[in-house]
Amino acid sequence: MKVAMTDMDIIWEQKEENKEQCLSMIKEASEQKADVILFPEMTLTGFSMDVENIRDKKGESIRFFSDLAKKIHIAIGFGYVTEEEKKGRNHFCFLDKEGRVSADYEKIHPFTYGGENRFYAGGKKLCHFSFEDFTCGLFICYDLRFPEVFQSLPEATDVVFLIANWPKARMEHWYTLLQARAIEMQCYVVGINRIGEGNGIKYEKSSVTFSPEGKRLSEVEGERNRYIEIDRDSRLRYVEEFPTRKDRRPDIYFA
Repeated sequence: MKVAMTDMDIIWEQKEENKEQCLSMIKEASEQKADVILFPEMTLTGFSMDVENIRDKKGESIRFFSDLAKKIHIAIGFGYVTEEEKKGRNHFCFLDKEGRVSADYEKIHPFTYGGENRFYAGGKKLCHFSFEDFTCGLFICYDLRFPEVFQSLPEATDVVFLIANWPKARMEHWYTLLQARAIEMQCYVVGINRIGEGNGIKYEKSSVTFSPEGKRLSEVEGERNRYIEIDRDSRLRYVEEFPTRKDRRPDIYFA
């Protein structure tokens, strides 16, 4: 599977301008024959607490990206916001190459330190699905700090996609935790982060993929995106040779 990793400088709470950026990135990914392109958390707005202003009211974000996925024939992963019972929901939606929703995950862990819990409710379900013969899982940003949810995905998980607005001030944590989750899960972990500045918080170029062995994958630079290749058979061979997950004892961990 060829994955386009974006380095998107999200313009704060400006959906239409951010859509133009996304369109340019998607076109390049298609030209590079990527199977999927992944955008950062809250793709069209940045990590905003202004739920009323940024939320989708009639499914407009899914419709926008779905039309592009179907027209250009590329899978797309992106973040958006809805509101339910007076609190926001922070979503990671994955569309297949026909623009159909393969998965729509709600962030389980709101970032209390940043006040997210005051405006957003936590999701209640793990998310896994099939795409291009891969078993995939989805997470968002702060979820990365909780290994329990990763370990609760099926043992057959081949790749985890995680989208974020992870600040420059905590970059060491970002790389360390992504690598650790890959090693623990024995699967690929693809972390997609934004760049630039939003609401006074600085971000840096840091979208990255780690292999099941915990090695950072080599990337091919494009003008707008970076590209990596992940191989399911390679993961399966590694797990067969070094099957550490089979020694887990969840009966004790979650007793």
